[in-house]
Amino acid sequence: MTFQLNPFLKKSIQSVADVGQMLFRKGWAEKNAGNLSWDVTDTVKVKTNQLKTSAFHKNSHLPKEMAGRCFLVTGTGTRYRDIEKDPAGCLCILRPSEKGNGYHLLWGGQRPGFGPTSELSSHLRMQSSLLKRGGKLKVVLHTHPNELIVLTHLPETNNQEALNWALWGMIPEAKLFVPKGVGLVPYRLTGSDELAGATVEVLEKGYKVVLWEKHGALAVGADPDEAFDLLDAMNKSATMYLLCKQTGRNPQGLTREQVEEIARTYPEKS
Repeated sequence: MTFQLNPFLKKSIQSVADVGQMLFRKGWAEKNAGNLSWDVTDTVKVKTNQLKTSAFHKNSHLPKEMAGRCFLVTGTGTRYRDIEKDPAGCLCILRPSEKGNGYHLLWGGQRPGFGPTSELSSHLRMQSSLLKRGGKLKVVLHTHPNELIVLTHLPETNNQEALNWALWGMIPEAKLFVPKGVGLVPYRLTGSDELAGATVEVLEKGYKVVLWEKHGALAVGADPDEAFDLLDAMNKSATMYLLCKQTGRNPQGLTREQVEEIARTYPEKS
């Protein structure tokens, strides 16, 4: 039996394609940079005969607690900009097996040599962390926001406290939209277990935006648009900070008292 996309999944795939286009136009998705996962378990009904007829791929590195859940993920080597014109070739829906020895490919992956993102294990570790936070956050979005990355190259903003006060000081929305701030992960090798583990530790502290030193960033949200919006807001602040620096002066920014006033005035968003 062929897996049929329900209306929610069709809309979800279009949402991923739309965000992919925005990331590319922003210049945050060079070549095949970035990846995404979305826990769609609540809207996917898989019958036993569908599992028997779906392709099974061995993978012993997936978190066992994610067995039986379903995820919409980007493919390894795929470009964000290509999702819109070829969603079934750039995305897939997969279900880790109950035995924890691989995954069933339910939909997508319709191009030669397709495989889910090479960061699949890392994504599922992060998804497991989000599930422990109550399950409202479903999407992990990784990309390369230029100005946020630049801040990790500057000594004065390459520590979490200074970084967040710099970002909050540029526009009030930074504190409104990302009240906890950005969690900064010191440099780790791309794709390594160490990077995944450090990121999970930051997520477990309640952060929604994580910045990887000299590499990129990720955000978590209920859907791709929410995750994108968080990165967009913080990168706007980073851009404002760097524009001020280009004048040859240090930005004045909002005072700590003004930032704290925002937090007190809008506690439901903080």
